[in-house]
Amino acid sequence: MTQSTLKALVLMLMGSLVIVGCGDEDDNGGGDSGGISASAATSTDIGVAQTLTITGLDDAKAYRVTLVVAGNVTADDGSGVFVDNDGNGAADAGASEDVARIVAVNGTDQAGAKTVPGGDDDPANPSGVTPSGGQITLSVVGIGAGTVYPVVYENGGASTFLEIDANGVPTETYAVGGAFTVNTPTGIAVGPTGPVSIDVDGTMKYTISGLDDAQAYRITLVVAENVTTDGAMGVFMDGDANGAADAGASEDRALIVSVNGTEQTGAKTVPGGDDDPADPSGVNPVGGLITLTIQGVGAGTVYPVVYENGGASTFLEIGSDGVPTETYFVAGDLTVN
Repeated sequence: MTQSTLKALVLMLMGSLVIVGCGDEDDNGGGDSGGISASAATSTDIGVAQTLTITGLDDAKAYRVTLVVAGNVTADDGSGVFVDNDGNGAADAGASEDVARIVAVNGTDQAGAKTVPGGDDDPANPSGVTPSGGQITLSVVGIGAGTVYPVVYENGGASTFLEIDANGVPTETYAVGGAFTVNTPTGIAVGPTGPVSIDVDGTMKYTISGLDDAQAYRITLVVAENVTTDGAMGVFMDGDANGAADAGASEDRALIVSVNGTEQTGAKTVPGGDDDPADPSGVNPVGGLITLTIQGVGAGTVYPVVYENGGASTFLEIGSDGVPTETYFVAGDLTVN
C-alpha cells in the first residue's frame, strides 16, 4: 500500500517552531512517520489554551487530529507504538478529554473534543480537517493534570481511527507531536477559563484547583445574561433584590451531572438550594481539586460559578453593585449548541 507523504509536519507550540516530520513516498506497506525527529515537549496549566500549528500538509487531503494519553503510546522521534486494548486494530486514545481538549480548528470553535473530526466520521467519505495553505491550526486547552500526545494522520482507511498492526505500529501515514503536559497551577485556578462549546447531551469537564480541602464549596450554573465577567470575576444580577445572585433558568441549558467523580441527578447547583448555611454540606475538594462534568440540555450559554458555601444563605451573596461579598470564582463560559 502506497502511503502519501507528510512532507513537513511542524508543530508550533507556545510560539516556537519544532520540526515533527519529513519524509518521502513510502511503498513498504506500513505507516510512514517520515523519519521524524523528536519534538520538544511543552506544558500548560489547567484552563490555559495553547496553539498547535501543523504545516506542510496537502490541501487536497483530509486529516484527523487526536489527543492520546501518554500511557497509551510509546513515542520516539515523532513515531509511536500504540495500545489497542479492545483488539479492534485501531489505536486507543484513552480518556485524553480529561487532560486536554481541542477547542478550535483553523479558527472555528469546536465542542471541546479529544479528536477532530469526531469518531462517527464516515471513512468512505471522510470530512477530515482540510489544510489551508498547507496548514492546520489548533487551540488546545488544559482540562486536568496529565500528559497527552497530539497525533496527526490521514483520515481514511477502513476506519477513521488510526489503524495499527498487531505490534501497535500504525499502518497509515501519521506523525506524533511532542508531549503536551497539563499542570495544576499554584494558587486557585478554574478551568477552562475561555469559551468552550458542546452539543446537546455532550459534556464538558471543569477543574478547580488550589482549594482548601477543609472548606465546603458550592457550584452554580448562571445564565450568561445574568453576569458580566472580567476574567474569573463577575458582576451579577439580583432581580428579586434578595441580596443573592440570580442564576436564571440555567437548568434549561446545562446541568451538572458529576462532581469529583460522583454522579449527580442533573442539577443547576450543587449542593441544592435547600442546603443549611449553618451547617453546609457543600462540596469538599480532594487534594485541593474539585472536578465537575456539565452536560448540555438546550441552546444557550452558562457560566459555572464556584464559591464558599456559607454566609447568611447558601446562594452567592452580592452587594447592591452586584459584586459578590463572598470568595468566588467564575469559570469560562460554556455554550450549548
